[in-house]
Amino acid sequence: MSVVAAAVVLVNADGSVDSSVDDAMTSAFDDMTFSEATTSEAPAGPALEPTWQIDAETVYGRDFAAFRSPTASLTFDLGVTGVIDAGDVLVTAMGLPNPRSSSGDAVEFVALDSANGAVRWKDSLGGVDVCASVPVGDRIVCLDSYSDVQSIVTVGLVDGVANRIPIPEAWYVYAIESDGTSVFLLEGSPEDGESVLRGGSVVAFDRMWSLPVASSAGWDGLSGKVIHTANGRGVVTMGGEATFFDPVTGALVDGLALDSGTTVVDSNGATVWELPDPYETDKTIGETRYSIDGRSYAATADSGEVRWRWPIPDGHDGFTDNGTIAETQSGVFFLGADSMVRLESAPS
Repeated sequence: MSVVAAAVVLVNADGSVDSSVDDAMTSAFDDMTFSEATTSEAPAGPALEPTWQIDAETVYGRDFAAFRSPTASLTFDLGVTGVIDAGDVLVTAMGLPNPRSSSGDAVEFVALDSANGAVRWKDSLGGVDVCASVPVGDRIVCLDSYSDVQSIVTVGLVDGVANRIPIPEAWYVYAIESDGTSVFLLEGSPEDGESVLRGGSVVAFDRMWSLPVASSAGWDGLSGKVIHTANGRGVVTMGGEATFFDPVTGALVDGLALDSGTTVVDSNGATVWELPDPYETDKTIGETRYSIDGRSYAATADSGEVRWRWPIPDGHDGFTDNGTIAETQSGVFFLGADSMVRLESAPS
């Protein structure tokens, strides 16, 4: 039982203290038994020594620089971290968050060697808003929506050289994605429910297939990812609605539904696809669960054994760095706003 005591001292009219009250309070405290305060313990398990770790300020070369996901809007800073996974190369973005305008200033892209964290190239790319999450061949594919001439920007993974491909003037493209073979563009007016999804090669816009998308949403509702592809499936999520499509032909796909915002179920209610959550801090990869425990990450096996624990570094503001766990072809990473850390090779 915990006890909270308030001490009151009575003062007589002549200014002297009533000693009987003082004696009573002393006796009362003498009779009390207090238990020692307990603190939460760090999870059991050996401490992890990460393969490598870099910080945004050092890579960028400026104080207050932060990592950002190249697959989320870079014009309007969403505070999301992430990488484009190209196997031995990881591409991420970084810049100077501007809280007054909710934007990212002086954004640059950086390609990192996934084995050791070395910088392979770094460039501003001449203005890019968002990129597809999967490279096409040896190039990443990005969208520049806000220049005088809207363009697709393809960037070499090896050298960072960018090529700009003007988009047809009649299109206003506001979302991009790729499945590694085709590029998918969403263009039109989402506020009016008049959008068109197009898929194919960005060097042959006239041969892209097209699919009308009647879902509507305000521009402020399009801050997250709206085109998703995986395992031969595609879906556009917008305004609480979902349009499923075949990534090869662009045909509508029936028999699927979006449940709870990120879970795709079939006609029997069985889960067939979990859309990624860019803000997810805990994640299961293989037979390991990576989860936050206090100020540390713990890697817990299916058996319940804690394989290791790793203290999350502090950011430049003195608070624990905000970030997510990401699985790539080369390993498991912590992607924070201030730091990027390769934790280990992907467990089986």
